[in-house]
Amino acid sequence: MRVKSFYGMSNDKLDQRINEFLDSQHIEVIDVKCSSTMFYFSAMVIYK
Repeated sequence: MRVKSFYGMSNDKLDQRINEFLDSQHIEVIDVKCSSTMFYFSAMVIYK
């Protein structure tokens, strides 16, 4: 199991970064954890 963390100043940018990662690799996604503050959005993709 592995993890990859992402962040973005907007949810659109965060979506773009996650989608680029998922498109570039053949992986099995286990879970996605998301969080946000007043300043940025973040997510952690857990995968095999």
